[in-house]
Amino acid sequence: MNLISALILTAASSQAGNALDVETEDFLRETIINAVPIERTPATFPRRAAERGQEGWVQLSYVVNEKGEVESAVVEKSSGIQSFEKAALSAVKKWQFKPALQNGKPIKQCKNQIQMDFQLNNGPKGVSRRFLSRYKSLVAKVENNDLEGVPSKLEELRALNLGNFTEDSYFWALVSRYHLKAGNEFDELEALDNLVHRGKKYLNKEMYVGSVARATLLNLKHNRLKNAIRYFDILSEIEGAEDVTKQVLPYIDKVHAFIEDDNKQIWVQGQISDKDLWQHELVRNAFTISNIEGDLTSLEVRCSNQYSVYDVQQGLQWNIPKEWRGCRVYIHGKEGASFNLIETAKSEIKA
Repeated sequence: MNLISALILTAASSQAGNALDVETEDFLRETIINAVPIERTPATFPRRAAERGQEGWVQLSYVVNEKGEVESAVVEKSSGIQSFEKAALSAVKKWQFKPALQNGKPIKQCKNQIQMDFQLNNGPKGVSRRFLSRYKSLVAKVENNDLEGVPSKLEELRALNLGNFTEDSYFWALVSRYHLKAGNEFDELEALDNLVHRGKKYLNKEMYVGSVARATLLNLKHNRLKNAIRYFDILSEIEGAEDVTKQVLPYIDKVHAFIEDDNKQIWVQGQISDKDLWQHELVRNAFTISNIEGDLTSLEVRCSNQYSVYDVQQGLQWNIPKEWRGCRVYIHGKEGASFNLIETAKSEIKA
């Protein structure tokens, strides 16, 4: 409980800050009939990946335009195998829909997400001897706090072209453990994201429960509150994890109260990844960007049926109607660029 308390206190203390002097930009309200799929051809399993016994997954976001065509498709997350990312993007760009309608007129449908799993029907379910020997050696180094040289060894292990989901799950468990020992919380959280996504079927229950709980706490600490709530929901559904769930529940209740408190600002640290992209799911209906270091090229807001692209302007506040739920912000730029996204109380709209 001490660890949980410390994480919550750290997250709460990061909210302090003066109110921002910002302009406002208000979105229009719309009533929409959603797009309907006509043809969604599945992705082709890359031949070389199949020959190597590789499995993987890709999460994408895309827009369906007024013609029912897919545009602005991006890879949000993946298991890290590039050939699967290319295959998934190639497939989704060919999909066809009946476009969304507003008052009988075609419009864009802007918040669409899909996960593609690349899984072999008759592939091996365990781990290879080659993987296991290297894995055990690295686990021993990490647990003995002998961290020198581990990153390069992890790269070598990854370069072996990890095969099935079992190897992938244990690889990300090892990566997350290394970053925990090294104190790299954002890298640890990224590894846990990959682990939690598929690990339930392939890790022992204790390891998986611990990983989900840790991911929940790290998301709370760094104000990725939507993710924290989502991971807590995963945790609460795991049979046998009731004790851990009870420990975390009071803090999730505090998170919901925190979100509703308009006197508090929610600061989220952002950094552009090697995909030249950073994304965040909002829990409030207004946000602004500050403390930009490096090059940010554009900002997208994707809600259910609203897709807007902007230049990134420091100090500009974006206001979103409450009925537009589940909005995400996508920020594009050069790898390594950093900034803060601040979720704020929405400015009142006067008639």
